[in-house]
Order: sequence, then C-alpha cells, then structure tokens
Amino acid sequence: MTNRPSFRALFTLIFLTSLLSACGFHLRGKMDIASEIANLSVSGNDIPYMRALKSALTSTGITVTDDAEYRLILKSLEKDSGTQTAASAGRYERTLSIKATYQLQTRDGLQLFAPMVIANERFMTEDKNQVNAAQSEETYLFKQLQREVISSTVRRIAGISGDALTKEEARARTAVEAEQKAAEAQ
Repeated sequence: MTNRPSFRALFTLIFLTSLLSACGFHLRGKMDIASEIANLSVSGNDIPYMRALKSALTSTGITVTDDAEYRLILKSLEKDSGTQTAASAGRYERTLSIKATYQLQTRDGLQLFAPMVIANERFMTEDKNQVNAAQSEETYLFKQLQREVISSTVRRIAGISGDALTKEEARARTAVEAEQKAAEAQ
C-alpha cells in the first residue's frame, strides 16, 4: 500500500493556504510602498552611514535617485561611547548610543512632518586588561546599533501612505503661505 495524500488532506491544505493569503499574511520581502515615495533622494554627510541607508532603502523597493520628488535628509548623526563607570573587579561599563535625525522634504525644500529622531543604545562591559577586545566589541556594537537605526528609518519611510504624504504637503504649503502673508503684512 502506498502513502498518497487523500483528497480531503489536499483540499484542507489548499483551503488553509488561501485563508492565510486572504488575511494579509505574506512572507518577508519587499514592503508595500506608496508610489509617491517609491523614488527618493537621500543626502547626508556621513558617507558610510549614507551608503548603508541607501542600500537598505533599495533592498526594500525604494529607488534612490537624485531627481526624486521627495528627499530624505540626514540632519545629524551622533555617536556616543559614554563615560566609564567606576571599576569593579577590573571591569567597566559604558553606554554606547547612536542618534540619527532626519527631515523629509519636497524637491523644492518644503519640510514635511516634524524631523524624525531615531535612537538606540547598548551597554558594554569591558575588562581593563583587554583593551583590544573592548575596541573590537565597541566597533561591532556601533555597527549593530547603526543597522537597527537604519532599519527603523526604512520602516518609517516605507510606512508613509500616499494619502498622508499628500495631506502633509498641503498642510505645509498652507503654513508657508500663511507665514509669507503675515511677513508681508508687517
């Protein structure tokens, strides 16, 4: 006797698979990105960080190009290795942190939304007798923190809906016009 799946088992498998796709379940992959933000210009001063950010955006499905309608500008990137705590049994603790501040703008420089601040930190324990190991661990932890901040940035950008982008642009243009009228009235 051979072990062949019964019709009922096959039907159940197909039915469950269709239920999963109907409820919105998808395997990881490219995100659904609003067409307005699918092309994005990205700029900033920290070249290695910007290279990693552009790569992450591209792998998500966002095309990074200089002539995009919207620009993501890295306003600041702060890395801090903290101060050492008092030695206890030859070990010190430090807090490593990274904070990135971004601004989303239109091509003509209109600032959209409030600046995004994304930060992360880790504690690091180091032995005063193993300085080289501590330096290697610090480098590794900063790279890990950077990947996490970039990942959060990409999720936030990819999560902006076209409707929210349109509403924010209209709100920002109205605010700029009101400021100009108030300045002219004075």
